[in-house]
Amino acid sequence: MKAKPIQIDALKSQIKTNYKAVLLFGTDFSVVEDCAQQIIKIIISKPDDFSVIKVSKSQIKETPTILTDEANTISFLTERKLIWLKDADNTHTNIIESFIDNVKTNSFLLLTADNLLKNSSLRLFCENNPYILTIACYEDSEKDIRFLIQNTLKSNNCTFSANIIDLLYHRLNENRLTTKNELEKLVTYLGKNKDITEKDIEAIIPDITDSTTDILCFAVSGGVQDEADKSIQILLSNGENPVSIVRILSAHFNRILLGADLLSKNESSDAICKKILRSNQYMLKDKMMSHIYMWKKEYILKTIELLTDTEIQTKSTGIPSDIVLQRTITMIAGLARKLKRKQF
Repeated sequence: MKAKPIQIDALKSQIKTNYKAVLLFGTDFSVVEDCAQQIIKIIISKPDDFSVIKVSKSQIKETPTILTDEANTISFLTERKLIWLKDADNTHTNIIESFIDNVKTNSFLLLTADNLLKNSSLRLFCENNPYILTIACYEDSEKDIRFLIQNTLKSNNCTFSANIIDLLYHRLNENRLTTKNELEKLVTYLGKNKDITEKDIEAIIPDITDSTTDILCFAVSGGVQDEADKSIQILLSNGENPVSIVRILSAHFNRILLGADLLSKNESSDAICKKILRSNQYMLKDKMMSHIYMWKKEYILKTIELLTDTEIQTKSTGIPSDIVLQRTITMIAGLARKLKRKQF
């Protein structure tokens, strides 16, 4: 069965009783991670190291039966086990099929993956298996973000008006994990007084013009190294995952690439920015257009390729991921400064 992230809450009972596994995949790391945490809480009431077993690709390569073996091993420390395979891909299709066919306990399999094409063997198998729920996780739409805001506030017994939802939507970042963290801060700030006012939001959640991810993206593509370094430190100290930051930057440069293509077709700056910027980013129109004019297409493509390689390195090398990320940002910002000085 296929579902959307927004449906997880409504499918709680079915996930707990009708399925043996869930596959989460897509281009938005923050949505995948958030959905994974939701699934874990549905299956395991009090998650710990005994109930949530994380299995790596290297472990599967060494012991192909590890998923089934782990699931069929009875634990006296937990009523149910969840086995979590991160970075699942097509090489695991047969292994996952074996898990579904041969597991005799009530153990549950959680699969998280990067984007899977429609003809991916893993995606096809999971979508067509009645015991597996498949959820595609892409960048949240405005509707998704508004639902997340309303649902989070309601679950915390907060009272609010439609204007409050509008204000929160325009101030919150499109990254789901960051959005949830900001909402948690707001709820904590409110304390026992659950009636949200505009002053509460202004006190806790900065305006979008101060959005750290936007500042980072435009600092990197504009070659402002000090600003980029400061933004990275803020994001990392707030618990942002380096892979998520890489993907945010990739999305930014893909928007610049799309903008460059539209510019070559003689689209107006207004038309371009309406297509590539979120509504709450529109005040950044002039800055975006200056970067579109500055970046040549060949260097945008090289930068996107570099970011893709960086994501792979953060997962596969022994170098700390924050160091890999910082090195890439320094390289891109340096290239931007050269482009600004028209050295190419």
